[in-house]
Amino acid sequence: MRVRRYACLAWCALLCLGAMEADVQGLQRKVLSSSVRPIKAAHGQAGIPLENGRTLPFVVRRGWSAPAGHYLERWFIVKRDGEVLFEGPVRPELLIWGLQSLTEVVDDVLEPIPLSPGKYSIVFALGGVKGGSIELEAAEIGS
Repeated sequence: MRVRRYACLAWCALLCLGAMEADVQGLQRKVLSSSVRPIKAAHGQAGIPLENGRTLPFVVRRGWSAPAGHYLERWFIVKRDGEVLFEGPVRPELLIWGLQSLTEVVDDVLEPIPLSPGKYSIVFALGGVKGGSIELEAAEIGS
C-alpha cells in the first residue's frame, strides 16, 4: 500500500512539474527598478533639474537582473522622437550577480549637460541589449 501511494505521488509530481515551464525566451537582461532624481533634495524628488538650459547634478539608479557575468553597461537620454541627446558613462566590466539577485548601479551626473525642459526617456543597455527605460521630465528649478 505504501509503495503504491509513493509511486502515485511521484507520478503526480512528474505530471505537475512537466506542465511548468520557465520563461527563458530572449536574453533575460532587464532593469527591474530605476529612478532619476536631483542630487539636492531642494531641487525636487524626481526628474532632472535644469538651470539656464543646463542640467544640475542628478542621480541615475537602476537595478539589473541578468545571467551572471561581466557586461558592458551604459544608459542614454533620449528624446521622444528617438534622438539620443546624451550617452552616459560606459561601464566596461560591470559584474552582474545573476537572475536571482538584483545588481544595483548608481551614477552621479555632476557635469552640466545642455538640455531643454521637457519629457525624455533614459534607456538602459547591458551588453548592447536594451534592458529597460524610464520616462522622466527635465524642468527648470523654481518653475
